[in-house]
Amino acid sequence: MKTLKILFFASIILFTACKSKNNDQEIKTQSADSTVVISSIPSNTSGQIPEKTMQLSEKQAVLFIQNFHLTNRCATCKAIEAAARKTLETYFKNEITEGRIVLSVIDVDDEANSKIAEKYQAAGSGLFVTRLFKGKEETKDLTEDGFSYARNEEAKFIEILKNQISEYLK
Repeated sequence: MKTLKILFFASIILFTACKSKNNDQEIKTQSADSTVVISSIPSNTSGQIPEKTMQLSEKQAVLFIQNFHLTNRCATCKAIEAAARKTLETYFKNEITEGRIVLSVIDVDDEANSKIAEKYQAAGSGLFVTRLFKGKEETKDLTEDGFSYARNEEAKFIEILKNQISEYLK
């Protein structure tokens, strides 16, 4: 009986170790995929709005996309950033080049980012799309959608984000 218990626990440990190894491979694959997209979109890590973008906001709507995260990021947080970058690269490359869309990837654990994190009440992961136009701000919180869909239903999340960005650019 004692041997049977030992074999049972050993098999559970082995199964769990294999499962976590597969998850690590999945994360690496996601990270590798996002690296291609990440390299082509500049990231504003300070959360500050560039002067060019502020000037444009007096004439037309501009967007500031804030992707907040903790220093130690989970697979879903990485998937949200990768999907956001993929959305921007695929559908809004011209707007990024023009300065109409600025992506900020902000570590909330960094003390230098405390003011911007406080403004959006981001104590951990979060994705916010802010529309700036003629001195007015309008923000949509897409954090829940990101956690619901970015990792397992990326296409659905990309569609939600694309639609929000398109609406705000009008």
